[in-house]
Amino acid sequence: MTVKVTGSLHEVQRIITGMYSFDYAFENDRGDIGFPIGTVVEIYGPSGIGKTTTVLSLAGILANTKQQDIGFIDLEGFDPRTMTVILESVGFDGEIHCIAEMDDETALEKLTTLVQNKKQNFGVGILDSIGAISPIEEASNKLGAANMGRRGRLLAQFSRRMVKTIRDNPKYPVYIMINHQYPILGGRGFAPPGGDAKKYLSWVQIQLKRTKMFPDGSYVLEGKIKKNRYGYEQRLFYWFVLAGKGIHVGLTAVWDGVV
Repeated sequence: MTVKVTGSLHEVQRIITGMYSFDYAFENDRGDIGFPIGTVVEIYGPSGIGKTTTVLSLAGILANTKQQDIGFIDLEGFDPRTMTVILESVGFDGEIHCIAEMDDETALEKLTTLVQNKKQNFGVGILDSIGAISPIEEASNKLGAANMGRRGRLLAQFSRRMVKTIRDNPKYPVYIMINHQYPILGGRGFAPPGGDAKKYLSWVQIQLKRTKMFPDGSYVLEGKIKKNRYGYEQRLFYWFVLAGKGIHVGLTAVWDGVV
């Protein structure tokens, strides 16, 4: 029996980062490894574990491999000098365009436009973070006013737009959403905010947690692939993170060898 696939589907493109457990965490049944690009990715975990630091490191690795730039919506506030150090430590040589607007909806729109513009060289878009998004209606109302569902609705619209933007872009951009996780009401586990549509539209979801701390402030993050349209799920990987400098690829390889 022969199966013939016709139409305009794109082959899955992958980047080998050199971080063994991370690359193999995305393995499929054919043995293909590497981080799948042309994707919408949600990375979430508890507050203060280093999500922004590690995502900036990952973005620098991906963008540098593709010789492209980074678009960054910073809704929580991140020291630009630290940002520079993190990107330099992974060898990034390009532009990170930080988006700051009067309202968050305009910032989301601007990031979409950057990634949509095929004449520009943006290969990675970052939203930091979903939990900090404040829709216009929420910002304009009095404190305590009912605003249930507005963030989820905004994220659903934005995620659908970004999915189409990435799917139609021959540069295979990556869009990374950073998210926090909160206890589920009733005490049954944890979940990231932002609504179900965002969860369904993400092609890759990664949950992070710290597993080891060192006296100098460095630490190890364990990642679990919670969703993966391109391969296996529930795979684990590890990142060794230097305090104030982000992911160290060499020490990550050492830690992979120990684990």
